[in-house]
Amino acid sequence: MEKKTVYEWTIITCFLLAAAWFFFPVGKPESWSVLFAMRLVLPAIVLAVGSLWLRPKLMLMGFAFCAIGDAMGVLGSFEGQMGGFALAHICFICYFIKGIRQGKRQTVLFALTTFLCLIPLVVAVWRVIPAISYLPIRIGCSIYALLLIGTVWTAIVRAFSVQIGRRLLSLMAAIGAVSFLVSDFILAWNKFTAHIPNASLYIMSTYYGALLLLFIGTCDFSEKKQ
Repeated sequence: MEKKTVYEWTIITCFLLAAAWFFFPVGKPESWSVLFAMRLVLPAIVLAVGSLWLRPKLMLMGFAFCAIGDAMGVLGSFEGQMGGFALAHICFICYFIKGIRQGKRQTVLFALTTFLCLIPLVVAVWRVIPAISYLPIRIGCSIYALLLIGTVWTAIVRAFSVQIGRRLLSLMAAIGAVSFLVSDFILAWNKFTAHIPNASLYIMSTYYGALLLLFIGTCDFSEKKQ
C-alpha cells in the first residue's frame, strides 16, 4: 500500500473518530464549554489538516472555512456561521468549476442540472426566506442559498464532465455537495419555518457525511494539487 494511501485512510479514520466523539460524547458538557466546541469543530479541522498534503488548496480552504463556520455556530453567531460556510462554498465552487468541460453534449447536462437545482431553490424562496423576519439575515440567507446551489450545480456537472475512470470519485463529491444541501435545508427549515424532531441529528449526520464525501471525492493522486 502506497504511503499516500495509508495517510489517506489515517485522515479518514481520524475524521470518523472525531465525528463519533460528537455523536457519542463522554459526559455531558455544557453547550458553551470548550469541550463542546472541540467536538463540533474537530471533524472539519481534521480534513483541513489532511488536505495540506492530499488535496488542492481550494478544498483545504473550504474545509478550513467550514471549521470557522462551526466555531461561529458554537459562539452563537448565526451571521458568522453563515459567513464561514459561504466562504467555504465559494472555494468549493472555484474548485469544481475548473473541472467542467464545455461542449455540445454538455448542453443537456447543464439544462437538466439547472432544473434539478432550481427545485430546492424555489422551495427556499417560497417557504423559508419569507419566514425570516430580520432583513439582513434574509438577504444573507438568500445569498448563501445561491452559493450552496452553486456548489451542488458545479459538483454535479463536473462529475459528468471528467473522464470515466475518475467519475466514481467525482460522483462521490457530487453526492457530498447534495448532502450539504440537505443538511442546510433541514437547518433552515427547523430554524425559520417549522420544528423538526431530532433536527440536530439529521443536520450533523448529513453535514459530516457531506464533508467526508467531499474529501474522498476530490482525491486524485494522479494529478498535481491545483
